[in-house]
Amino acid sequence: METLGLYLLEKFLGSADVFLLVFTRVIAFLLILPVFSGNNMNVLGKLAFAASVAFLITVSGHVKTAVYFNTAPGFVTLIAKEFLTGLIVGFMVYLAFNLVFFAGQLLDFQIGFSMVSVFDPVTQIQVPIIGNLFFFTLTAMLVQSGGLHAMLSAVFFSYDVLPVGGAAILNNPALTGIVLELMKSFITVAFQSALPIIGAIMIIDAAMGLLVKAVPQMNVFVVGMPIKILAGLALLYMIAPILSDIYSTVFDLAYSAAIGALKGMAE
Repeated sequence: METLGLYLLEKFLGSADVFLLVFTRVIAFLLILPVFSGNNMNVLGKLAFAASVAFLITVSGHVKTAVYFNTAPGFVTLIAKEFLTGLIVGFMVYLAFNLVFFAGQLLDFQIGFSMVSVFDPVTQIQVPIIGNLFFFTLTAMLVQSGGLHAMLSAVFFSYDVLPVGGAAILNNPALTGIVLELMKSFITVAFQSALPIIGAIMIIDAAMGLLVKAVPQMNVFVVGMPIKILAGLALLYMIAPILSDIYSTVFDLAYSAAIGALKGMAE
């Protein structure tokens, strides 16, 4: 065991520059990944976890060398490129999971919760209350189902698709096309997730309109708002069993988005 430890240490010290480049991509990916993003995790904990993952990738021999100009500016440029690579891949995953905020915004507007947004300590912005509920539910499912391990494995095998310093970020039409296509998929999934409840609320709105025509004395704002809220909460309760299907769709989209971004930068 001691011999193995010395061997790994010697191998690690012999590739310290590679470790720093791997660490840069990993920490950039974790900075924006759900669960690790925001202020809900200690900064030292993030750094320690990212360093552990980078160490394992380095000593595994998966990343053998890094080619760059043997000058300080050349190495700094490569570090910046690796940071942007990890940030872009992490952003695609983050964007896929944040489509529930868009769906929640649509539902809040229909149900009547559009004025009760809550402050999210993770993103430091005001978010829709239903979208926040969906996001934390899907994040919990990500941890419980082992999806977080799959995301980390995507970082590990990203070096098969995109070696160190091999990213083409600027003036890359392939990457731009992939990002636009994925954003279209994100919006489509968000609409599909929210559409059943939106349709039901619209039917309630139409019924309330007919009722107002039949009984003009009725105050539609006093009666209609509680009915819409109760109906919306009842519908949210009814769709709870299919949240696992929504999570599977979002996770598959997030994983394909990460791989797509890597392939786009490899063009």
